[in-house]
Amino acid sequence: MYPRNAASPPRISIGAVVQISDGAVQTAGVSVAVRTEGGTETAGSGTVSYGALSGIVYYTPTQAETDYTAFVVVAYKTGCIPIEKSVVTTASATAGYAGLDWAKVGNPTTVVGLSSTTISTSQVVASVSGAVGSVTARVTANADQWGGVSVTGMPLPTASYTTPPTVGLIADAVWDEAYAGHTTAGTFGKLMDILRKSNTVIEGTILASPTPTQTVFRISGADYPTGALEHAVLWMNSGVSQEQNSPILTTTNNGDGTLTITLEEALVTAPSAGDTVLIDPTSHVHAIADIQTGLATVANQTLILDRQGFALAVLAGTISDAQTAAETYAITISGSTYTVDFAGLDASGNRSGQTLVKT
Repeated sequence: MYPRNAASPPRISIGAVVQISDGAVQTAGVSVAVRTEGGTETAGSGTVSYGALSGIVYYTPTQAETDYTAFVVVAYKTGCIPIEKSVVTTASATAGYAGLDWAKVGNPTTVVGLSSTTISTSQVVASVSGAVGSVTARVTANADQWGGVSVTGMPLPTASYTTPPTVGLIADAVWDEAYAGHTTAGTFGKLMDILRKSNTVIEGTILASPTPTQTVFRISGADYPTGALEHAVLWMNSGVSQEQNSPILTTTNNGDGTLTITLEEALVTAPSAGDTVLIDPTSHVHAIADIQTGLATVANQTLILDRQGFALAVLAGTISDAQTAAETYAITISGSTYTVDFAGLDASGNRSGQTLVKT
């Protein structure tokens, strides 16, 4: 196994060059010609030496002379019988190694065992087609192959490697995912969808114009019809008025996606542009004026009490003064005088009903 294109080619034993006339083995003056595969004989550029005991001619070729699949070395001298040696090189440049060109192996009939064989790290497998049965030992990549990063295992090549997302990026992606696509029955996405719908809250942002006051301001993000959110509870979500709240007295849709809101009860401090508000559309708190309208007013209450007092007075008079003469009863309540006239007893001894007259 002669190495091809080795930096220091091994010496070649050609044989003895014999004088024709007397058969003497020549130990000087022998030349060597080299004929490479596909070429012609040329004078060898290597080194000729002789065996001190045997007179054998040795030749050490140059590296260039060995860079062929085969070559022939011929030792010759005038008046002598020349002798030659054919050399077939291997695919390896290392002496003693047989370089194997797998492309030249046709239809192998047996499996070649490579147990106890160390494969040089300088050897590169261009590609592997088909499946690899198994890898039982850990595969460690050469750090130089991965952009100088020291690694273990088998990462992706630097050219196609994408840095994995951080924990923070993964969390952000989950929380920022649109919930509309996660409503399959029996999933946590559906559960969150139900909880969201059962706890509806409208969020809006206070605008700079007109200047917000403690009771009136304009918000974006709540494009609802005029009056749709009246009597719902609004509370401040940010700013100096944060967590202050009030029922909404009126809402006006401005036709540009904004609402003008008037609160029933003034906030302690006026909000600022950019502050956010939250509205609970499922709440409904009647305005104080509406509640009062639904009940008796102060004037009506006074009238009711006055009439009750007068009726009691008349009843007391009827019981205690059962005379037959015509009579007029009068009573003053809250500065107003009420009277009722009676014509006396009827045939049964009772007074007939009369109309209460305020004078």
